[in-house]
Amino acid sequence: MQKRYIVRLSESEKSELHEVIKRLNGSSQKVRRAQILLKADAEGPNWTDQLIAEAFNCRPQTVENIRRRLGEHGFEATLNGLKR
Repeated sequence: MQKRYIVRLSESEKSELHEVIKRLNGSSQKVRRAQILLKADAEGPNWTDQLIAEAFNCRPQTVENIRRRLGEHGFEATLNGLKR
């Protein structure tokens, strides 16, 4: 199935995600979002949603939601979560 939202990360975004994972700063959700975004990057590993879901023990719908949020709300809102 063709992906509607394709993740393309800049070098600065990738380095920020690596820092979040390396230092485990932020919530566990933030670290998981960072891991998912790095694996979904089109210029990087470009894993499928199913493969990412299996690797990080979540549902494929979660991966799709993170892709959608990146496309609609941007990098910061995706990484840190939407404000309520």
